[in-house]
Amino acid sequence: MPRPLSKYTIREWFRLRPLVDRKNHARYQIRERIGLARHAGPMALPHIRSQKVLITISFNDPQVIEWQIKLIARNVSEAVQVVADNSTSLAARGAIRDICMAAGVAFVAVPANPWTGRELDGGKSHGYALNWAWRNIVLANRPSMVGFLDHDIFPTATANPFRMLDRAAVAGLVRKASDERWYLWPGFAFFNLARLPTDRLNFGRDWLDGFDTGGLNWHCLYRALGNEDLCAADYERIAVAAGVEMDEALFERIDGWLHESRFTTDIDMAPARRQQLLALKRRRMLDTLMALPS
Repeated sequence: MPRPLSKYTIREWFRLRPLVDRKNHARYQIRERIGLARHAGPMALPHIRSQKVLITISFNDPQVIEWQIKLIARNVSEAVQVVADNSTSLAARGAIRDICMAAGVAFVAVPANPWTGRELDGGKSHGYALNWAWRNIVLANRPSMVGFLDHDIFPTATANPFRMLDRAAVAGLVRKASDERWYLWPGFAFFNLARLPTDRLNFGRDWLDGFDTGGLNWHCLYRALGNEDLCAADYERIAVAAGVEMDEALFERIDGWLHESRFTTDIDMAPARRQQLLALKRRRMLDTLMALPS
């Protein structure tokens, strides 16, 4: 949602910024709703009904999905995993489908959306995939609890993320604004469906008011919750290597899970430097995962 009118400066009013923001937000939401309506297709996954379900939004990276599936099977005993693939590469989508089939994990292909293939709009594409999965996987099959995961986050030891929902309606990594607003980062976000006051969620970006993907859920859900309804996950930033500043690249520990966190490496960085850092992060992450006890 655009900022409240009271948050705009006089200079911004003279430039008609409040009107422009509202036009841009309306256009974004109209395109999103048209796409979701056009591609509505509830997925019949009876094995997840009344279960604790992890839904991974995958994107063009079979390697991380293979590792994540392996480690969830090893370390998260109570969860059923579903992979909702938002890949733009047909080769990657085929490889991810094969990995899921070999592991006995449900694979669902997310239909193309208005922002497919546009890197600068990756957050909008991710939000669309989350909204599509919420409508066509979660609401269509009614698990008892659901968690959304990024594809590059890994349980490196025995984990039970759903324990955070024992007394809460929602749980995960909390992103906060300077005021009272907050939202759950949708790469590690958990929902107890029986405790939600609404199931009409919107995982879209709220970039006009300073929030990224998932931020629109403040207006749909989070603002109606009390402190007792939220369980915030522990969070730690981890250096990638000596000599690499965390402003350039980092790993994250979220409730004990290791997050490669590729998009904390700025897409506006010099391309050669960014590719160097991404390659370094991947090597270090794989070294860590391969060193885990089997």
